[in-house]
Amino acid sequence: MFDFSKYKYISIITSTLFIICGLTFTFTYHKGFAHSLDFNGGLRAVVILPKDKDRKSIESFFASESIDSVIILLDKEKNHYQIDVGLESIPKIVASNQKKAVDESEKKARPTIEEFIFMLKKGFSIERDKILSADQVGAIVGNELTSTGISLLLYTMLFMAIYLSFRFQFKFALGASLALLHDLFFTLAFIGVFQIKPSVPIIAALLTLLGYSINDTIVIFDRIRENSDSKVKYEFSRTINVSINQTLGRTLNTSVATLISIVAIIIGKAVELYDFSIVLIFGVIIGTYSSIFIAAPIVEIYEKFFPEKAKD
Repeated sequence: MFDFSKYKYISIITSTLFIICGLTFTFTYHKGFAHSLDFNGGLRAVVILPKDKDRKSIESFFASESIDSVIILLDKEKNHYQIDVGLESIPKIVASNQKKAVDESEKKARPTIEEFIFMLKKGFSIERDKILSADQVGAIVGNELTSTGISLLLYTMLFMAIYLSFRFQFKFALGASLALLHDLFFTLAFIGVFQIKPSVPIIAALLTLLGYSINDTIVIFDRIRENSDSKVKYEFSRTINVSINQTLGRTLNTSVATLISIVAIIIGKAVELYDFSIVLIFGVIIGTYSSIFIAAPIVEIYEKFFPEKAKD
């Protein structure tokens, strides 16, 4: 039987250091999280491109101009794409247009949207009628989504803590809540370090992994409670070790099955869901880890330092 309890302090300290280093790197080296159209605003165009243009050629074009873009295929038959670029790319678009201008009329100053349209026309050799729409998107929706997401997260954690306190004991609610915070901040650090662009699917991935993590944690907690109430009495640390080892097979099987379904999204080349899949894969791994090495150890530590309260 593997002694998980032996490594409780190492796992908690290691995770804390990784989170601190990841967030520090994000805000010092990258100067924050990556910009995205949903959260920071930008330019969005819906275009019909020639048949010889595919996603790679579109991405190559914007990469050659040093412009970060998000390309979404809307209709494969019509070669119909949605192209998003951030507001920080506007100066680069203007500079590129000035270089490609062939006469004085094309060098004149234009509104931001017209600059974007001009780049698309010149870059992909298309007429104006092939650009179905072009708009500047504000960050209002992103701000509302962020505040709503944070509120939902806090309410969810509160209700989970109340439920776990009622079904189990306060020490289990504490362990589960701190494990959820661990998963959230660890995943945010991962998103920041690798500059994955925040988006609606990313928020969905965060909420999904929290639900997955708490489910995994409850299974272990339920076994700890059963073993604590059994006729065979052990020290609490041994009870936790026995419980984790008893549920380990189920935990790993569930994680592997979940990962297979997520990897299928990547294999199926659903490019629009790549970031969602990557965050979810990382989240499932971290959620499985935290259920074993964070949630249960916190319960054990609480029991050690507050033995009387832990029995309430």
